[in-house]
Formats: sequence, C-alpha cells, structure tokens
Amino acid sequence: MTDQEIDADELRTELDQIKDAMGIRERYDGATSVWLLFGLTVPVAAGLSQYVHLEELPQLYHTAIWFAVLGGGGALYFVVAEDSPRPDWSGAGKPNLVAQFAIVYLASVPLQTIVFAYTDDVGYAAESTLVLAIIVVMLGVAYGVFGASLRAFYVRRRDRWVFYAGTVWMVALGVAIPYTPVLETWAYAAYGGCYFVYAMTAYFVLREGGEGD
Repeated sequence: MTDQEIDADELRTELDQIKDAMGIRERYDGATSVWLLFGLTVPVAAGLSQYVHLEELPQLYHTAIWFAVLGGGGALYFVVAEDSPRPDWSGAGKPNLVAQFAIVYLASVPLQTIVFAYTDDVGYAAESTLVLAIIVVMLGVAYGVFGASLRAFYVRRRDRWVFYAGTVWMVALGVAIPYTPVLETWAYAAYGGCYFVYAMTAYFVLREGGEGD
C-alpha cells in the first residue's frame, strides 16, 4: 500500500486503539490528584458527621458539613493547582460525565422521600443511617456510570475498573448498613475509613503505567 492508498477506516481504527491504550493520567494530567483531595476531605466530613450522629444533633448539620468540607477542599484545590492542567470531560458527541454523575447521585433525594413516606417515626439513629445508606448506594451507582462513560473518552479498561470497584464496595456498604447493628452507630466512620483506603489506592493505581485495552 502506497502513501496515496492509505485506508481511512483502518487508520481511524488504529488511532482509536492507541487512544484506548491511554490511562486517565496520560490523557488528563490533573485528574489523578483529585483522588487525593477526596481521599482527605471525605474522611474529615465523615468524621464530623459521625460526631453529629453520636450526639444526635439536627440532621441538617450533615448537609452543612459536607458542603463546607468538600466545597472548601475543592476551592483550595483549584487555588493551589491553579496552573495545573484540568481534565475536560466535555466534547462533541461525548456524554456529559458531570451531569450524569450529578443526576444519579441526586436521585437519592426523591428515593429518601419515597422511603420515609412508608416509615413512621423510626428513631434518630435509624433515620440518620437510612439516609446515609441510600446516599452511599446511589453514589456507588454514579461511580459505575462514570466509569462506563469514560470509554467514550478513550480511557483504558484498567483505569475504568477503579470506578467499578467503587461501585462494588459502596453498594455493598450501603446495603449492609441497615442489617448490621454496629453500623447503626458507626456507619459514617466506616464510610470515611473505607473511602480513604479506596481513594489512596485509586490514586496510586491510576498514577502507574500499564498496558492498554
């Protein structure tokens, strides 16, 4: 085959295979450091929520804590990493990953409304952990959707499995919360500790090189 006889479809396939072999770190240099941000802020927020839970403070405190800690951590990250390249999850013909994640996660709100419509006064501890269980499950589902959609951005399978792993342990923890007596007391601490291990593991896994799809 001469230079003038290059098959466009074959070339496009080869380029797609090359792109598929790339990890998140190679394609989006600033993406892996976000795991450090969440790996540190999520346990802090979970620890504060655990205190609220143990002291039976108003449930609204949970919302305030998570918005303040994660929002403050995110703002600090963007100030410190101002000159760092940021991942762009948009593009023509590509799924909007941020919108997908937010929609799945926010589905936990109407689910809570439905569940509590069929429950009477279940008590402070049960109500608090039930809300957390629903949120953790939906958050896990959102991670899975995010990971699956990364294929459209030519992210290799090995890196996508990091998000699928998040789906597995978060859904498992969420389901276990209402059936495990110790978690009725320590669910927030358990989530914070598990997330720290998960985020740190994900950070080091995504930073490593490896073969593609």
